[in-house]
Amino acid sequence: MPRPVIIFWLPIWLAALGTASGQQGTAEIRGLITDEQGAELPGVAIVVTNQDSGIFRETMSSADGSYFISALAPGTYEIAAELQGFKRYRRGDTQLEVGKTTTIEIQLQIGGLQDVVIVNAATPLVDTTSKEVGGSVGSQEMTDLPSFNRNFVTYLSLLPGVAMRIPTDSFGAGFITVSGQSFRNVNYTFDGASNNDDFDSLVSQVRLPIEAVQEFQVLTAQFDAEFGTAAGGIVNAISKQGTNVFHGSAFAAVQDSAATARDYFARTLKLAKPQTRQQQWGGTFGGPIVQNKAHFFVSLERVLQDRGITINIPMRPELNSTQFTQDRVWNVLARFDHQPNASQSWAVRWLQEWSPQLNQFPNTATTVAANDQERDTDWTIVGTLTSVIGHTKVNTVRASTTGEDLTNGNPNFFKNDRRQEMLLPTLSYLSFTDQQSARALRRVDRGSAFDDTFAWFVPGRAGAHEVKFGLQYLYTPLRIQNWGNQNGTFTFSHDLPFDTADPRTYPERLSIRVPGPLDVFMDGHFISGFVQDKWSTGSRLTLSLGARYDLEVMPVSERDNPKFASPSAYPIDKNNLSPRLGATYALDGSGRSILRGGFGIFYQRTPWTFLTNIVSQGVFADSFNVTFSANGSDPGPSVGQFPTDPMLMSGPIVDRSRIDALFPAGTRQKNTGEVFLDSPNRHLPWSRQITAGYERQIGTHLVASVDYIHSGQRELYMRKNLNPGLRTSTSRTAQLVRVDPNFVGNVWEIGNYGWIDYDAMQVHVDKRLGQGYSVRGSYTLSRGYGNIDQGVDEAIDSQLLDDLRLELNNGPTIIDVRHILSISGTWDVPRTRGLKISGVLQMRSGTPLTLIDSRTDPDRNGFFQEALPPGEYSGVGPDAITVENSGWRRGTRGPGYARLDLRTGYRLPLPHERTLDMFVDVFNITNRANFNNPTGDRRLTDFLIVRSIVDGGPTRLAQLNLRYAF
Repeated sequence: MPRPVIIFWLPIWLAALGTASGQQGTAEIRGLITDEQGAELPGVAIVVTNQDSGIFRETMSSADGSYFISALAPGTYEIAAELQGFKRYRRGDTQLEVGKTTTIEIQLQIGGLQDVVIVNAATPLVDTTSKEVGGSVGSQEMTDLPSFNRNFVTYLSLLPGVAMRIPTDSFGAGFITVSGQSFRNVNYTFDGASNNDDFDSLVSQVRLPIEAVQEFQVLTAQFDAEFGTAAGGIVNAISKQGTNVFHGSAFAAVQDSAATARDYFARTLKLAKPQTRQQQWGGTFGGPIVQNKAHFFVSLERVLQDRGITINIPMRPELNSTQFTQDRVWNVLARFDHQPNASQSWAVRWLQEWSPQLNQFPNTATTVAANDQERDTDWTIVGTLTSVIGHTKVNTVRASTTGEDLTNGNPNFFKNDRRQEMLLPTLSYLSFTDQQSARALRRVDRGSAFDDTFAWFVPGRAGAHEVKFGLQYLYTPLRIQNWGNQNGTFTFSHDLPFDTADPRTYPERLSIRVPGPLDVFMDGHFISGFVQDKWSTGSRLTLSLGARYDLEVMPVSERDNPKFASPSAYPIDKNNLSPRLGATYALDGSGRSILRGGFGIFYQRTPWTFLTNIVSQGVFADSFNVTFSANGSDPGPSVGQFPTDPMLMSGPIVDRSRIDALFPAGTRQKNTGEVFLDSPNRHLPWSRQITAGYERQIGTHLVASVDYIHSGQRELYMRKNLNPGLRTSTSRTAQLVRVDPNFVGNVWEIGNYGWIDYDAMQVHVDKRLGQGYSVRGSYTLSRGYGNIDQGVDEAIDSQLLDDLRLELNNGPTIIDVRHILSISGTWDVPRTRGLKISGVLQMRSGTPLTLIDSRTDPDRNGFFQEALPPGEYSGVGPDAITVENSGWRRGTRGPGYARLDLRTGYRLPLPHERTLDMFVDVFNITNRANFNNPTGDRRLTDFLIVRSIVDGGPTRLAQLNLRYAF
């Protein structure tokens, strides 16, 4: 835990409640006003007006001629300036982007106010005040580029340092890694409010409809103190709003199996092509309620989707088949904006999605019988009040709530009134899962926040200061009901069908939830505060000086934990001070080239998923998973003998009478499964970042940047075993003799043991739309290395008795993607009356993989994680691959990834500024099969055999798109 001591200029801390939101969802404009001789002009009246909505802001230039306006909605603005004795100044079409400060210098000419000087100039593309590393994507780019599922998250990977995944088992649940950090280390905001899954901190909570998104910004490093609760990256999105003219869109995107190629495995296994389809339709509508004052905007989206999946079980080909998951989604957004006077404006926005999903398959090694379902409702609501105080102060108050109500389980779970214990057991074979899903859970979580941010422009104090203060309070209640595995899961050492006469086919282990379902309630309180100063010491140098403090209070019952004086003595980490320091230097007077760099400490919030086991699976519990036999697999079946454990002797049939006798329903008992304990010394993981970069605007529409990023993640959560043991031999089925006879199995204690170092060069080139074309390219060369897979609360499987031996874990992280390349662009083909061509090419290296052999346990510590010796290894059979292994953890890499998507069609101009788009997208035009990593366990029958496709595809397929805009 760092204890940084930073000496700042004397900060003034205002006590205000709210998310340290600052520029989250807003933009800023600043500059200097001079006469024709360059003399600074104070007292100039400045009006900045949104050209679409008429919403405006007023200010006056200070004694040194400088001006600054914050908390502006991103969009296109006109800037007007006037002073007695000078001609009026007008400059239109100034583009303000989310999270950026745009510098517009104004020069007034001597004359009368009746004369007007109209300036036509392109908006500067370089933010000369910011050390932050990242980029943004606007609505036009999202509209023009091909998108396989119209998912907002797909556009994040256009930016450097970002790798994206969209799993096929959950519609819309896309997630990203940013700058080599865990999926959980990303903070998602929408219209300045949190849009995070507070339970898992893995994805954005509510899927954003791209027709309703105006712009998003991704910060991959060195974000200011106003941003917190994440050490990896910030996704900062804003919704569209109504204007003074009625505008809207209607769209339809259609895919069909007739225009879809069979996936690789369906083709090679000679399976039928699933009758997949995708129909997405909807629209937006917005306009004025009162001209220049009040506006509305609404969005509706419907998704009907049958997503194909190929079940691929090489050792049991009779179980192979093609299936599809069904999604039936409604997504609704509504927004209202009002400016009653020049000093105040307010807005409210609501977004909700209902997304039932049927026939889900967690992976391609799940049989048809083991499918499950999901019923999910997500929502987010935010209200914002912005108050202008004089010409130099702005206060923003924001209240928001974000939540989810999710239930998943197998179809029979829903049919029999959630009586999971009455269902057939799950059969976990060596390379696939059969008979029934063990999953059965309901989770209701929500986060309610209230925040206030105060921005103050202070000129003439050894330069100009843009000072911000803020404080946030966030409350997150959580309820979990878990019936999962009450039906029991039998584990086999083979892939053979069960035969009562053949001992080899009997299970070697049973796990089952006893004595009843889990029902737990938890809540958390989070308080954050920040102070941030952008200090422009002259015309070229801007210093960013900031500090942030985060306090999380997550009341965890420490009942029966001897390391705590009382159940309420849960740890509270009070030392989370985050200094953020940086500098930006303009290399030329026009601000077209800058050097930037900085240093910062960033803390990572603890997601509920790290702590729920502590509450539900302590020393005593009323719901836990017990295993038979407790400390090792029954040795019989793997050597051709019948099992001797009474729970296994009858084969894969749960002996309910014996289970009920051992664990009577409704009782609280000694946990004979895995025990999870908290530690009094637990504190927040943190990251130290150092960056240095260069950015250059070339011409009117092109900007290029290169940045070096180093982050050192420290004190990441890992679990130490307080009850380790030694096997009686190196055999896989040998019994594990524990050191503490008071416990039957592992006793996991959470602690701060992990570290990851990340170094990267990020290159970004963005040619904005102009002269009929646009191009965006990003490339990241990086290396992530540490003693933990990805920094997500992992067990220390290198531990031998009390020796953690963490050095054995050193190696690349499993999310270390050495090379990431993304190229996208659009072209308005000349002399074709509206023909457009666009495309996206994405390529990335394979991710690390550990090669092991679980047939033996050489160090007898109970885990099978010893890496195979250096050398070349190959799988056996169709779809096997060959890899070179270094001999260390995560010592080889799986297949790489490449995909090219193209779009072509017409945008036809219609009367009254209306357009009709008719496009055809072809996704994965080369029909490349991008494989997931194979298993690295040499004992398994599918060792180094690829069996599934990354994200489930897509295969080559065509999509018809129609869009009408007015």
